[in-house]
Amino acid sequence: MGRNRFGGSNNNVTKGKIVKIYLTLEARIGEFLAVCDIAAEYDSDMKTSMRDILHIGLLCFILIGTAQAQQAAQSKIAYWDTQRRGANWFNVEPTRQWLVDAKSAGIEFVRMVPNKWHTAGRDSLLGNADDYVALVDEDLRMLMRTLSEADSVGVKLVVSTLSLPGCRWKQQNGDSLDLRLWRDVRYHEQAANFWRELASHLRGFSCVVGYNILNEPVPERAESATRPSSEAESGKRNRLRDPADLNRFYRTVIAAIREVDSLTPIVLDCGQWAAPGAMAKLEPVADDKVIYSFHMYEPWEYTNRKENGGRFEYPGDYVLTSVSDERDTIRLSLSPQALREIIQPVIDWQAKYHVPSNRIFAGEFGCNRMNKGAAMYLGDLISIFNEHQWHWAFYSFREDEWDGMDYELGDRPLGWRYWQAKERGETPPLPRTDNPMWRVMEEGVRGKSRKEQVSSFR
Repeated sequence: MGRNRFGGSNNNVTKGKIVKIYLTLEARIGEFLAVCDIAAEYDSDMKTSMRDILHIGLLCFILIGTAQAQQAAQSKIAYWDTQRRGANWFNVEPTRQWLVDAKSAGIEFVRMVPNKWHTAGRDSLLGNADDYVALVDEDLRMLMRTLSEADSVGVKLVVSTLSLPGCRWKQQNGDSLDLRLWRDVRYHEQAANFWRELASHLRGFSCVVGYNILNEPVPERAESATRPSSEAESGKRNRLRDPADLNRFYRTVIAAIREVDSLTPIVLDCGQWAAPGAMAKLEPVADDKVIYSFHMYEPWEYTNRKENGGRFEYPGDYVLTSVSDERDTIRLSLSPQALREIIQPVIDWQAKYHVPSNRIFAGEFGCNRMNKGAAMYLGDLISIFNEHQWHWAFYSFREDEWDGMDYELGDRPLGWRYWQAKERGETPPLPRTDNPMWRVMEEGVRGKSRKEQVSSFR
């Protein structure tokens, strides 16, 4: 067999073992039946008895297999019974070394997307988001090789996607939102077909502990263009299944996944780019293996480098004045209490629906590393997530095409020499070093106490 890019076999080890067990069992049954036929020449009752023994043995084999399957089901959802702390993996090149480094950093699991990888089609795995037909074989093989490597390294994975049929990722769509998924219900069915097929291939990987159906959905952006003009029209549209209804979309896709995989947990991002405030519109589903997710990059005026522009430091209080009217002002509060207020809708939603903390997931959070006070901001968020015992995954660990949230680089720009080397086509080493910001993240994933984290950056 050929060797893959990680230096491993292209075979799926788990499936290979299953085939080997099956062939061995088949051979032994054949031998047993041959003995039965020989025995029948001397005593026909003996043949019957021996066949009865075989039937009992096969029944035991089936029961044992069923018990093992149930144990596997419990192990995947049971993984989330304890708070988990991880990172996001949105890289162009998936490498074994990245997985090894993540494991060494104490990262328990990663939330990954394959959409940036080289693809044989227009869109990774999908082929073409304009009209999904079937998974791209070459892309699927690459994904399965990556999962096999994660399994061997000992890193758990939540598999997500930035694109679905009728919903191409903005950065691969001319920087324009693709809202067809939220305007045409036929794309719901195509998305369901995509996930059904993908889950049928991934369900056997023990390292896959979650399917995150879509990263940061924005059906709200399509609602204004499709909003009903009257209450009667609204009722009619509800009966016709409004494409912009995120909850209905999720139910459709979940049903498709469960046709082929009843074991793997499913992760649902709330709407409005998974903003905490959008949790109020998310409806829990009748599935005990579902985890509900939000992302936290607020206040955007602080966390985004361009919006911040060096104006704001955490913690702090600021008054922002409108460019068009100086009398129009808003207060920008940067403090642990302000962060709690932003996240309060998640707390309220959890209480309203009696959802346990181990089914809540802060799927992404982060801040541009060069913003003043970023280490304190990140540390305070981790503290809040830990107070509620929610799972969390920071953005991001060693992303290979953008350094804005690579916290091992500290709070300084990379410098002109680095970028000159990049323009020459070189691959200059990144100056990753121990620093207060990275110490907060590393100690966070390793479960260090808040007191220990604070000592890292003060």
